[in-house]
Amino acid sequence: MEIEDLEIIDFFQLTLPLDSATPLQLESLIIKTQVAYRRKGHILTIKPDFLYLVRKGAVLIKDENEELFSILGERQWFGYNSQLLLYTHSCQEDTLYYRIDKKYFYELFSGNAVVENFFVDANLETSLKSQKFIKQNSLLANSVLSMSRANDAYLVDKNVSIKQVAKLMSKNNVTSVIVTDKDKLCGIVTDRAFCTKVVALSIDINSPISEIMTNNPVSIAHYKSGVEAMLLMANTHIRHLPIIKNKQVVGMVTAADLLRKQSHNVVFLINEILVSNTTDELEEISKQVPLLLQHSYESNMDEHGITYSVSSIGRSINQQLLKQAEALLGDPPIEYAWVVAGSLARSEQIVHSDQDNLLILADDYQEELHREYFIKLAQYVSDGLNACGYVYCPGDVMATNKKWRQSLSVWKSYFKQWIASPEPKALMYASIFFDLKCIYGESHLLDDLLTDVFDMTTRNTIFQSHMAANALHYTPPLGFFRNFILDKNGANEKSLNLKKKGVVPIVDITRVYALSHGVRSINTQDRLRELSDVGGMSGSGANDLIEAYKFINSVRIKHQRRQIKSGQSVDNFVLTQEISSLDKKHLKDAFGIVNDMQSAMSSRYQTSIL
Repeated sequence: MEIEDLEIIDFFQLTLPLDSATPLQLESLIIKTQVAYRRKGHILTIKPDFLYLVRKGAVLIKDENEELFSILGERQWFGYNSQLLLYTHSCQEDTLYYRIDKKYFYELFSGNAVVENFFVDANLETSLKSQKFIKQNSLLANSVLSMSRANDAYLVDKNVSIKQVAKLMSKNNVTSVIVTDKDKLCGIVTDRAFCTKVVALSIDINSPISEIMTNNPVSIAHYKSGVEAMLLMANTHIRHLPIIKNKQVVGMVTAADLLRKQSHNVVFLINEILVSNTTDELEEISKQVPLLLQHSYESNMDEHGITYSVSSIGRSINQQLLKQAEALLGDPPIEYAWVVAGSLARSEQIVHSDQDNLLILADDYQEELHREYFIKLAQYVSDGLNACGYVYCPGDVMATNKKWRQSLSVWKSYFKQWIASPEPKALMYASIFFDLKCIYGESHLLDDLLTDVFDMTTRNTIFQSHMAANALHYTPPLGFFRNFILDKNGANEKSLNLKKKGVVPIVDITRVYALSHGVRSINTQDRLRELSDVGGMSGSGANDLIEAYKFINSVRIKHQRRQIKSGQSVDNFVLTQEISSLDKKHLKDAFGIVNDMQSAMSSRYQTSIL
């Protein structure tokens, strides 16, 4: 093999998505790869039969109105999207690029999920996989009959015994059967009936199944869409729908069937959460959260909508676990507030995170009388959250920890101490416990606490200065010459940590200003808007931070969505080769805004004198 070919292979191995290719595949790809060089200003002729990859230089793309669409740099692809073929592609500087036979490329990497997903992510309309994906995930494009599963449609005559039906359901691992009278639908029996009727009412198992069936169940026509089935289930509070064609039962569609097809619908997911009765059911629903993020992004939902949707799922799971716990333990002996902290409280959660929660108990709490109830309640919820992917907090900031399961008076004493003596540990707690939201129980307990807290934080300038200094702990990853400062992610390549070095600094800055000006909003963008309204921050400064936050978070979400589609573990470490040249420029601008605002905060709160 020629030295030039080895250099190209080396380049391919460090380029997404070819880093997933085998050496043999890369050697084969060389055969269909042409090298081209064009001078600055040259207008490229983009042919639909080829993929293009920038080796050195930059390619500028303008739309039909000659408006800037994108700037592509080293290791970035073009020519994959048929919609862009008519856009003007020109060399912004002297450019070396590769031209690869498209048909051969796709045949070579057929079955490679990383490669396929990479180009589906980039809106590759000619990808058969993308077309199949859209079709399979549209409730509007599928009838309920096409979404039902054959093994869900078990029909039994109304005179068959309860015992025989139970054996049938157990043998075939189904949750329901349809009951017929002369081949006509007359009832339905779900597994729940065996608990609520057979066991609870001591019904003889040799009795006919008609004694425990739901009479004249709601049904749906075979040609109806999944959306219609979803709404019908939501409105009638059921989870099984017999499917009718020509007055005959031809199938059964369940909530689980729709969930698989409509996992990205937050309303549907929340409805499923609200009717769940066990932790196992919630665990199954929580597995759809990554798909919710993925599909929301693909539906062009903005980053605020995505994080709010994901957070809504997290809060709903918390609430349902609390209802389940109360059902097991009985009514609470005293008033309490279940409070979440951090990103879930701010409605800024992305996919699963660790859990941060606490209990505020009414002041009539008596340790010897009430301790056992709230220990069990907290443990049930915390264990359930962990099972659902919201792992135990590494710092033990959970209601299972006695320190964070206290009466209102004790909580007030905590905050008084933290604000009066802002030591490092107190500041760490402050950064967690100043973003709080009551999601279950008596919200007036948290409101009472926060009234005292804001009264103290708005008057204590020393505390404000310490909080501001603490908010400088994480700085944007931008060097003196506007180059990215990369972190090493374990054994992985160096990357940008867009959570700690991008999102967190903005959240921390905003919290400092909110506490000093008595702004009670919790969401970062809401806080910034309110700060602008009350004069706590200039309108331009607040708007700049909002736009910076939204852009950084959108790049982070795009990265996680790519990982979800590729079956990878989700993280916040973004390789720079994932980011387009134009987005890199915008990221640097966003980081510059954060740097400027950190400097302004440091000056305003006089952190240098601490």
